[in-house]
Amino acid sequence: MNTRIDEIADGLYRLSTFVPAIAAPAGFTFNQFLIVADEPLLFHCGLRAMFASVSEAVGRVLPIDRLRWIAFGHVEADECGAMNDWLAAAPAATVAHGALAAWCR
Repeated sequence: MNTRIDEIADGLYRLSTFVPAIAAPAGFTFNQFLIVADEPLLFHCGLRAMFASVSEAVGRVLPIDRLRWIAFGHVEADECGAMNDWLAAAPAATVAHGALAAWCR
């Protein structure tokens, strides 16, 4: 599994992981977004099974332990499945979401 990195604006990266087995034969692409700033933010944690690939991609942009914020749009495995892995890798990070997602931690 490979995660592609595209800088789509200054300091804003799209991390894309194509999974051909999902929705075959066309496949499916999962995206996360990384904002590199004084307090970097990762939007969408991705599936837990993708953590190694996505975290390696993030590590090519900035040290993972620099992440300060982790956010996602809703509570489903593709959005927050790897949340605890990210929190372990980035101990200074905080989940930024509504009360339900923060409670699920």
